[in-house]
Amino acid sequence: MKHYIPFLVFLAIFGYGWGQGAEYVKEIVCRLSADEMKGRGYSQGGDSLAADFIASELKRHGTKPYGDSYLQRYPLDIFTIDGVCRLKVDGKELRPYDQFKLKPMRTLTKEWLEKARWRTEKDGIWYIGVVKLGMSVPLTPFDDMKAPYVVEVLDSVGTKPPKKIKADLTVTPRMGYLSQNVCGYIPGETDTMVVFTAHYDHLGMMGDKVCFHGAHDNASGVATVLDIARRYGLSKPHYTLVFCLFSGEEAGLLGSSYMAQHPLFDLKKVRLLVNLDLLCGGSEGFMVVNGKAENTTPFVNRMKARNKERHLLPEIKLRDNAANSDHWWFSKECPAIFIYTLGGRYGDYHSPYDTCDKCGIEDTYEKVLQVILAAIE
Repeated sequence: MKHYIPFLVFLAIFGYGWGQGAEYVKEIVCRLSADEMKGRGYSQGGDSLAADFIASELKRHGTKPYGDSYLQRYPLDIFTIDGVCRLKVDGKELRPYDQFKLKPMRTLTKEWLEKARWRTEKDGIWYIGVVKLGMSVPLTPFDDMKAPYVVEVLDSVGTKPPKKIKADLTVTPRMGYLSQNVCGYIPGETDTMVVFTAHYDHLGMMGDKVCFHGAHDNASGVATVLDIARRYGLSKPHYTLVFCLFSGEEAGLLGSSYMAQHPLFDLKKVRLLVNLDLLCGGSEGFMVVNGKAENTTPFVNRMKARNKERHLLPEIKLRDNAANSDHWWFSKECPAIFIYTLGGRYGDYHSPYDTCDKCGIEDTYEKVLQVILAAIE
């Protein structure tokens, strides 16, 4: 049976709330991707700074916590790049991120090494010359605790192993680091739930100079979840709405894995879980991961119908399920989809240049949200 939104709720969501939506969302994206948030990583407590801000927004919008706190704490093992991050090769000082990167040792593969222009070892650390620096990822732990990382060096500094390397790099293991998920809910007319999720963590800092701001990835998704809480907090919804923001995604979906294993609510009562990531764009529509599953098809069809009826987005694309975001663990227990936008304006992926000024979420936000919310009617 289809549950139509009551008229007063409709006005609250698409009247008062709608007009302020894009403005509010952009403000939140800018707050979460500011220098002060330290890249929402695990150096200098960036994840805690972001979590406290998100919890305050959930409280401000009238959501309730599960228990005494909006925070669900859990331990994770992670490495951080702290303090000075300097590298000199044959007397030339290189720019962190632009000319050298630290990567987890576990990412080394035979194929990757074969593409290296040169490689050399100093003080137990491998330095590898590459034509193009790889994508930055967190330094998650693995078995060899003595050498958790390698250093990629842009090959433009020389095509042969350097004669002299001077490094001042501090990589700190943080075993059992206490991070936190953030979760709140709005009671509905029924205890059947619709859950909105997004990961709030990002890559943190590379030393004390380079900040990975993470506007597109994924301040945009968090801002959208908070905006949905803001809109529905104005009036009682039909379904109970749950809002979960995870840390640990960039380190391997750790926060959502913990939540799935230690759920704060009954997963069997979840009608649909919608995970949002990479939402600064949308000029070409959006992708729905796990949108082809039998238990998610009815919701996808509602979104397609809304989009066709109102001519909102160029296209809604579908992909099979994949362990590429936080929906993954929940898709084993309930209908769960992962939505990310296609096309539009946003900064470089996993780089310090994924900043608020490059995020074009306001360009298509209202259209994207209309389509997404059609799934829960």
